[in-house]
Amino acid sequence: MGTTGHRPLIGVPGMWSAKVQGMRFAGAAVAAAVLRSIDRAGGEPVVLFPGSSESAAEQLSRLDGVVIPGGADIDPRRYGSEPDEHYWPADHPGQDDYEAALLRACLDSEIPMLAICRGMQLLNVIHGGTLLGHLAPGAVEHRGAEHPVTCEPGTLLATVLGDAPVRTSSYHHQAVDRVGEGLRVAARATDGVIEALEVQGARLLAVQWHPEDLAGESASDHAIFEWVVEAARNRRTGVPAPKETGTLEAMAV
Repeated sequence: MGTTGHRPLIGVPGMWSAKVQGMRFAGAAVAAAVLRSIDRAGGEPVVLFPGSSESAAEQLSRLDGVVIPGGADIDPRRYGSEPDEHYWPADHPGQDDYEAALLRACLDSEIPMLAICRGMQLLNVIHGGTLLGHLAPGAVEHRGAEHPVTCEPGTLLATVLGDAPVRTSSYHHQAVDRVGEGLRVAARATDGVIEALEVQGARLLAVQWHPEDLAGESASDHAIFEWVVEAARNRRTGVPAPKETGTLEAMAV
């Protein structure tokens, strides 16, 4: 992977977009705020092509960490449901398969990973979980709003953010319903909506909100990107992942 002095390479899958301003054809887009947040935390963002002829494992072989960003809805047929009037599909029919393969390859290879919004939902789905197709209006506004989130004590996320409520920028109309096998709820909003998931023993943070939105001003959101960059740096230099505390029973959802 090169010398240890190099900035960790953090792969970010591009979202295949049918039209990108200034381009004559389709493109692969990543929110600049995600790339900027990785850069600010000391990593070097690398945009990954969702139409690559390489396998996910081959793409990951050159990387130190991965950030799966937000984006379009996951095809509801992946978790036993059907599209409805609220469904917002990805432009590329292979986007779900591509990012699911990246998620699995990261877990198999123990590559540090941050999964954001859609990324967290896809993590749940590939573990056999389901999603609520559309959140009804309630006490907390989740789409285009800011609201507090509280981490569950003893989670990896709590070691990064602490147990006190943190302000988050939220933009989602779907949410985790049934939690997938092997996943642990790591944070919730005040209305009970699941805001973070973890996999026991994995170098993984998965959050429902968009930490890139406020990372330039919010210490807690910046800390999330610092975590994935530092974990990627440690993996490159051979530093083992910290052991988790608590029993498997305590980690149960």
